[in-house]
Amino acid sequence: MSSWDPYAITEDPNVTFIVPQEPSAWQRFKGQPFLFLALKLYDYRRIIPARPSKKPVSVVCISNTYYQSPKIPEGDILIHAGDLTPDGSLAFFQRTLNWLNEQPHPIKIVIGGMNDQLLDRTKGKGRGWDHGDYEKINWGDIVYLENSGTTIRAPNGRRLRIWGSPNSPIREGKLGFQYRPDDDFWYRKIPRSVDILVTHTPPYGHLDSRIGCYWLLHELWLNPPRLHVFGRAEENHGTEILQYDKLQKAMEYMIGREKGLKQFWEVLKGFVLSWWRPSTGPQTILVNACITGGYWNMSRRAPIKVVI
Repeated sequence: MSSWDPYAITEDPNVTFIVPQEPSAWQRFKGQPFLFLALKLYDYRRIIPARPSKKPVSVVCISNTYYQSPKIPEGDILIHAGDLTPDGSLAFFQRTLNWLNEQPHPIKIVIGGMNDQLLDRTKGKGRGWDHGDYEKINWGDIVYLENSGTTIRAPNGRRLRIWGSPNSPIREGKLGFQYRPDDDFWYRKIPRSVDILVTHTPPYGHLDSRIGCYWLLHELWLNPPRLHVFGRAEENHGTEILQYDKLQKAMEYMIGREKGLKQFWEVLKGFVLSWWRPSTGPQTILVNACITGGYWNMSRRAPIKVVI
């Protein structure tokens, strides 16, 4: 796959780009001091790692690759959480699929994203539809999920249930797979006892730049998967562990609604409780797998590999 990068900053000496800088810690504190302190507490919460499986499976996670083709580490499962190209054209879409099919991972899972309009059959006359481009897609050995699930058998014989969806809260009407933010899109969609959940949108308040979905977060509380892989929020590449305890609940309420002193005390109480009596209940590993990201999409991140 070509290494050409259409987002690269031009080398023309007559063109000057002023790249915005991320706000400093002091600027973030001045803007919302109680939220800033609460997030710091949340970062230092105590976590008891989940008991490892007797048959561990390695999962390599990527998303929002656009024109990028990063080096992929070895693993049992390769997951792409959407936005395979920035324009949804068949040519670049197929090039990405060909690149994914070249990877040695025995199991490959792909969902679409907002920029993959070619896959959104609800748009009727999206990019390439008049030419029948959707029917021309060659998936190879890739498993494509669109509000659907599959059960796979890992190389070590372990069976895992995977469910995936390309949908996310609306940002621009011309993009694909979108729903209104006040629409409980996820109601009764995700099956019970899913091991790996793959969505393009993040859950609200977690690795999401506040563009994630509240209704999806609600579903995680009701039915926690072992692993949740997503993309879209390009500035928040990384991992987080959800423990579904009082601290997490207080933190989510503070992020979404009340950012004052009163709610900060609720977070503080949850922090103390989690330190002395850490949760031993269900845990979910969150992975924001965006490869392209940062201001102006200038950052290039490595794939994230987790073991479940």
